[in-house]
This record gives sequence, structure tokens and C-alpha cells, in this order.
Amino acid sequence: MTLTASGGFAMSATLKRKRPQKQPQEMKKPTYSRGLKAYFRRHSLDMRAPCTDADSPTSMRQRCWLVRKIGVWNSFLENIGLELRENCPGRLSLYTFARCDPSMNDYGSVCVTLLAELLATHRCIYFVHFGYAGKLFSMKMSVIQHLTPNSSIEQFHVDGQAMDSDEMYTFIRAMRRAKPLSVQVCNMLLRRCDVHSISTYVEVTSTLRELALVDTGFKVADTILLFKALEKSKSVEYLRLQVNTVGIGGAKQFAALLRQNTTLRFVTLEQVKLQANGAVAIAAALAENTTLVSLHIASNSIGPVGARALAETLKTNSSLAVLDLRDNSIGTSGAVAFATALKVNSKLEELHVCRNVIFEEGIVAIAEAVMDNKSLKVLSLYANIFGEEGVAALGRLIACNRTLVRLNATLKSSYGTSRKPLDAFAEALAANTAIRQVRLFVWGMHAMKQLSHMLLLTQTLQSLCVCTCGPEIEQLCAALAQNKSIQEVEINCYLNMDDCYLNLDEGTALAHLFETTTTIQVMTITKRVKNTCLIRLFNGIARNSSIWWFSVQGGSLTSTACTAIAAALESNNTLACITLGQATAEDSCLKLVSAALERNSMLQMMCMNYSATSMPALEIRQRLRRNMGMMIQAIEFALTRNVSKAMAEAFEMYKDTSFFLQELDKSNGNQGRPAASALIKEGERFIEEKYFQITGVVKNNIVCVRRTRKKKNTTMFDNLNNYCLRELLSYLRVSDVQR
Repeated sequence: MTLTASGGFAMSATLKRKRPQKQPQEMKKPTYSRGLKAYFRRHSLDMRAPCTDADSPTSMRQRCWLVRKIGVWNSFLENIGLELRENCPGRLSLYTFARCDPSMNDYGSVCVTLLAELLATHRCIYFVHFGYAGKLFSMKMSVIQHLTPNSSIEQFHVDGQAMDSDEMYTFIRAMRRAKPLSVQVCNMLLRRCDVHSISTYVEVTSTLRELALVDTGFKVADTILLFKALEKSKSVEYLRLQVNTVGIGGAKQFAALLRQNTTLRFVTLEQVKLQANGAVAIAAALAENTTLVSLHIASNSIGPVGARALAETLKTNSSLAVLDLRDNSIGTSGAVAFATALKVNSKLEELHVCRNVIFEEGIVAIAEAVMDNKSLKVLSLYANIFGEEGVAALGRLIACNRTLVRLNATLKSSYGTSRKPLDAFAEALAANTAIRQVRLFVWGMHAMKQLSHMLLLTQTLQSLCVCTCGPEIEQLCAALAQNKSIQEVEINCYLNMDDCYLNLDEGTALAHLFETTTTIQVMTITKRVKNTCLIRLFNGIARNSSIWWFSVQGGSLTSTACTAIAAALESNNTLACITLGQATAEDSCLKLVSAALERNSMLQMMCMNYSATSMPALEIRQRLRRNMGMMIQAIEFALTRNVSKAMAEAFEMYKDTSFFLQELDKSNGNQGRPAASALIKEGERFIEEKYFQITGVVKNNIVCVRRTRKKKNTTMFDNLNNYCLRELLSYLRVSDVQR
């Protein structure tokens, strides 16, 4: 202050009043990296703080601070179609949910800085999937060129369908600097230098377990180079090459690989042009190999010659458990060769020979061979030339075989043919108590009638997939409504090309099924539906109490359709996952769904064609992540049984749902549903014992004693024993106590 002529004081120009600080929610998100530090500080965060995740068992894992604050990071990442998700307690995935060009977004440059920090520092991230369009890291090329992802990232998946090629190649080089367990690259043309660097990496790495290259433009020379590197690999167990060119030369090199490598166990070579000579070379190597467990070589035109060579190998091979030969034109002679091999092979568990132009003689031969086979559990024969004798042979097979658990076949009835084989097949399937899954191509009214009759009788079948081209869905739905054992249903009507949409009558029948069934948990409809039919389906879902997975192919959703979806979300308490294919909706329609999700805590996933610039779509993603977070809290409570009110409330919310049981089993190391159910029971008992501590009513243990008080630091109930106390608490929920 300074003295004025009048004797007063005046404020100095150098002293200024401090401006009021903006609240975090009022502060605008920066579009340049230099503003990130201040923005995160306003949220009481340091974006460069180290990861606090500890490498320890799930029950003892220390969660990283990032897990609790992913909302701040997602407020930036969701603008370019990326999001952080907590898929299991304390572990995050970085996933692309909308394909957009980050370079066209104001937050693209900021997101590069954030992603570099996430990938380099945070050990809590275990899965990374990049499938965006255009450019992202190219805006700051020096970042990706010097980026070394941390070694805790287990899986890298890159979909380069719309990604800038230069950026894609640079990211692949950065990916190799990490030590992932799984690498998947698809929909991009790899250069010769990239193939060479991948092969070198495969040869020297000691951490890589799975390598998947799908539609990457591999030529014969490229596959030979990769297979030579795999000969020296001591870590890769899973190899998947699809929609590439292996050819006969590559197949011969793969045969050499099988003779040298002792770690490779699961191989998929689909649509790679092996041909007959390639299959013969592989078959010769399989006779010497003792480690390969699964071989998928679908769609390779191996023909009868290749099939006979592979069948001959099965007579002596002692390791192969899964053989997939779909769509290879092996013919009847190839099927007969496999029938001969099955009579002596005691190791094979799965055989897939569908879509192979096998006539009745081949079907009968395989069915008769499997009658005496004690190892085969899955037999796939559908989409071949079935007749009366083939159906009759399958009927005899399932009447006497007790090792098959899954059967894929074709049922066909036409005017003038005998119905006895179909009747016998349906009766045998109803009486069989071993088969749990059936996939049937159903042709004709009588075939559908017999299938429906079987559904009324079976008490052990759990999964049913029906492919049909006829209008018999109403009859099928009526039978499913009365069935009490089937939990998974797939209705596949894509064969009906004249009517590519599900009609109203079929939709009404399905809606009635949804309203009445109490056992079906998973429902998949592959046929596309119009909005009028979709409305009926979701009206049925609104009254359902068992389905947690619902998948259907939608189109452009109207406001009426979105209103029906919102109404279902308001009233349904079991639905956890919805997939609508490539369905789209305007923002005004998505607002209806978003508003319903605000009050829905069960839905964990809703797949459709989102836009990264749509605010209602981003709100839907935010609310789904909120629900995922509560589900993770419930799982963590079941595994650790912490005295946490939030975790206990989430546990009580989800513990009775089938989806929670499945996710808990995954987090528990896939030890089985009984083990997961036991964890839920233990969690319920823990809440009963610690109810007053969990709810914050008391801080110490409660002891039930008589009137004499001798112990300190305890809360006591006079003349009330433990049994009475637990009986009282069984009527209360943790959420009943409000702090």
C-alpha cells in the first residue's frame, strides 16, 4: 500500500487479489499436453505417479491408484474411441470401442501423451487392443519410436483394417520391445522387413506364448521364414495363421517344424491354401510328433487324398485330441478313412468334418465307428448329404454311445420319405443323458416337429443351436418354453435368403418364450430383425427373469425401438450383456437408453455401432463402466471378504445372478462353478458374522453374553445367542443401513 496526499492509503498495482479456484468439474479439459499436469492436479492426481500395483495373488493384490481414478483418464480417451476397463479385480484393459480417426479430434495429441504414460508405467494394464482408424501416435512420432511398453502387459491385439500403415508398422516394432504373452495382428499387410523382425523376435523371446496373424498378406516365403523361427522357439504354444498363404511349400516347412519343435500344442491354419500335398506332408510329420494337441485346418481344399493321409496318421498318433477339417471337400472316401481310424484311435476327442460333401455311406461309416469309440466327445457332421440311412445310423449311435457330449448333424424330412429314422433319432436323443450340446440343421416340417417333441422329453440337454430355413420357429419356441434343462439357445435362420428379416409371428413366438422360460440364460438370434419385431423381443425380455446374454442383429434403431430397450432395462434384473450387431441410433434415441441405464446396475456390456462424438453414446459407456466397477467390487469381496460396505453392497446386488457366478469362476482361476458357489456361500456367512462392522454400526466384534459384563471394547447384546442374531440379520441387507 502507498500513502496518498489526503492521508489515506491506496492499493499497490503490484498486489492483486487471488482469483477463486475452479472446481475440477468446471475446468475445461486441455487439448495440449502442457495443460495436463494442472488438470490432473485439480483432481488431486499426479498423472506421472508410478503404478502401485503389486505382483501378488488376487486375494492380497494392492490395487493401483489408477484403478480408482480411471474416470479422469477415460474423459480424454473416449473422445478417440478408446477406454480403460477393469475386467478383473485390480487389472485393466485398454480397448477400442469405436473406430474413428484420432488425428481429426482436438484431444488426439493429449491422448498420445496419456497413452505413452499408461503403456510405459502402469503394470495394472494387462490387455491392449488398438483398432482405431487413421493416425494417433503419428502426431508425436518420437513418442512411439522411443516407447517401451512395460513387461506386465500380457496381450497386445492390433487391428489394422483402417489404421495408417506407417503408424501400424511403428507400433508393431514398439510392441516387440515389451514382453507380452500374446500377440495378435490382423487386417494389415505386413512388409517383408516386418515379417523378418517378427520371426527374429519369435526365435529369441522366452515369454511369448501365443501368436496370431490373421489376414496379414503372408506369402509362402513369409510363412517359411516364420516356421523356421518357430523351430527354435521354446515358448510359443499357440499359433494361429488365418487368411494367409502357406501353400504346399509352407506346409512342408510346417511339417519340419512339427518334427523339431516340442512346445507347440495348438495350431490353426485356416484358409491358407494347404491343398492335398500340404496335408500329406503335415500328416507324415504328425506320425512322429508327440506334443501337438489341436490342429485346425479348415477351408484348405485338402480333398480325399489329404483326408486319407491324416486318417492314417490317427492310427498311430498319441497326442492329437482335436482335428478340425471343415469345408475341405474330403468326400465319402475321406470319411470312410476316418471311420477306419476311429476304430483304433483312443486319443481323439473332437472331430469336425462338416461341409465336406460326405454322402450317406460316409455318414453311416463314421457313426458305426464312433459306437465303439470311448474317447470321442465332439462329432460335427452337419451340412453334408444326409439321407434316411445317415439319420438312422446317428440314431443308433446316440442310443448306445455314452461318451459324446456334443453332436452337430442335419435332420431332413421331405414329402414321400420315411419318417421312422427321424422318429428314432429324436427318441434316442431324448433318452441320451450324456449329450449336453446339439447343433442341428433342420429341414422340413416333420423334422422340426420331431425336434420339438424331443425337447419336451429331454432332461439333460443344456445347449441347442437350430439352423433352419423354414417357418417353424413358433413350434420350436413352444417346446422350448416347456423345457426345463436347456440354458443356451441359438436360432440361426440365415439360410432363408428370400426373407432376410425375422417376421412378426416369429418375433411374437420368441417374445412369449422370453416371458415364460425360467431356465434359458443365453439367447442368440443370428437373423436380422426389423424394429417392429425388435420391440416385441424386448417387451418379452422386460418380463424375463433368467436370460443374462441376449444377442440379435439390429439395423437403424427408431425412437420406439430404443424406448422398448429402455423399458426392458428399467424392469429386467438379470440381463448383463446385450449385443445388437452393427445397429445404429440417433442421439435423441440413445438418450432414452442412457437414462434407463442410469437406474440399471446389472447391464455390463451393450455392443452396437457407437460414435466417439456422440454424447449419449459416451454416457452409455460411462454407465456401463460404472456397473463393471461394481461387479468387480462384488468379485473382490467374494475373493477377499474385506470389511467394506461398498464391496458388500455390490456383492449382495449380484450374488444371485448367473453372470456373477461365471465371472467369479474366471477370477478364481476357472476352478469350476461349485468352487465359485462355495465362495458365494462364504461371503454370505461373512456378512452375517460381520454385519455391524461392515455397516459401520460398531468398530469392534459383537459378543453375545449374559448380563455380567467383564470384557471391554466389545458391544454386547443381553440374552441373545448367535443363532438368534444371525436369524435376525438374515432379513437385513448391508444397504439397509444408511450412514
